[in-house]
Amino acid sequence: MSPLVTVLMPVYNGLPYLREAIESVLCQTFSDFEFLIIDDASTDGSIACVRSYKDSRIRLTRNERNLGQTRSLNIGLELARGIYVARLDQDDLCFPERLQKQVTLLENMSQVAVVGTWGYTIDSLDRRTGVWRGGLNDYETFIGLLLLGKCPMWHPSVMYRRDVIAGLGGYDESYEPAADYDLWIRVALSRHNACNIPEPLIMYRIHDGQQTASKLSTSVRNTQRSHVNLLKVFCNSGELGMVGELLRWESSFWRSAKSKRQILSVLRTLDEILLAMQTTLQLSNEEFINLRKLVYRRLGPGARIGRSMAFLPGVLFRPAFFMLAPWLLPGVRPFLSRLLGNFKKLLYGIKMALYSLSYKVAFLNNE
Repeated sequence: MSPLVTVLMPVYNGLPYLREAIESVLCQTFSDFEFLIIDDASTDGSIACVRSYKDSRIRLTRNERNLGQTRSLNIGLELARGIYVARLDQDDLCFPERLQKQVTLLENMSQVAVVGTWGYTIDSLDRRTGVWRGGLNDYETFIGLLLLGKCPMWHPSVMYRRDVIAGLGGYDESYEPAADYDLWIRVALSRHNACNIPEPLIMYRIHDGQQTASKLSTSVRNTQRSHVNLLKVFCNSGELGMVGELLRWESSFWRSAKSKRQILSVLRTLDEILLAMQTTLQLSNEEFINLRKLVYRRLGPGARIGRSMAFLPGVLFRPAFFMLAPWLLPGVRPFLSRLLGNFKKLLYGIKMALYSLSYKVAFLNNE
C-alpha cells in the first residue's frame, strides 16, 4: 500500500548535519510516509550515515554521478509514491508535528496545492538566530508576492500535491538554484493556491558551507529571469526590464529610468500588467483590489501617485519620485536592510533572554 506522504530529501556530502535532519523526520507524530533520500554521488560518509538507520520507511537511491539538487528533486518526483510530497534539505530540521499539520490542511483545503510553514533560522551549533514569518493565506497574496519578485515560501518547509507539481513538469533545471521560485510562478499561473501555516515548524540552518558567492549570484540572475518571464505573460512592453527592477526594489532602476517619460511609461506598464492579471487570472473584484494594495503598499507612494505628478517638469519630477520611493535610492536599500535585520536580531535576542529568565524564575519558584 502506498504511503500518503513522500518526504523528499536530496543529499550531497551532507555531513555533519545529515543525521539530525534524518532523525527530525523519523520522529514525526505522523507516520504514514516514506522517506525518499536521493544521494547525489556524495564523497563523504553520507551513504553510510543513511544506511545506519534500519527504519523501513527510508528509501535510498544514489545518482551515479553528481547531477545537482534540482535534477535530484525531479528524480525524486518520478520515484515518489505519496499523494503529497514534503521537502526537507540535508542540513535543516523539522518539528515533530510538521507533517501532521500540513497533511491536515491539504486534506481540508482542496484549492491549496502547496503549503509551507514559518520557521526559525539556526546556526551550525543549532542555536536559534531568528524567525521567519511569511504571511500567505490567499491567492492574491501568493501571486502578488511573486509579482514583486519575492519567494513566498521557504522551500525546505513545503508540502505539495504530487500530481499538481508533476502535471506542471516538475522543477525547471535551467533555473537552479532558484527553481523553486520558477515552480511557484507556474503553480500560481495555473490558478492553484498556496499558504503558509503561521507557526514555526522547521529550522533552517545557515552556515559557512551552505552557498558560495557564485551560487548566490546565479540564484539572483535566475530569479530575475524567471520574474521577467512572469511579467511577459501579462505584457510585452519594451519597459519590462525596468518594471522588473521597480517591482524587485533594485536601485539599478535609478540608473535605468533617466527621464520623466521613462518613469511614467513604467508606471503605465505596471497598471497594464495588473489589469491584464485581473482578466487572465479571472480575479474577483476583491482579489484585484487586494493585489493592487499589496503591490503599491510595498512600492511606496512614489509608484502609487507618480502618474498624478505628471504635471511637474522633468527636473522636479524625477527627484520627487525617487524621494517618495526611498528603497530605490542608491545605497539606501542595503543600509536599511542591514539596519532592519540587526534590529530584528536584537528584538529576537531580547525575547529569548526574557523567555530564558522567566523559565529560570518558574523553576526556582517550583523548588
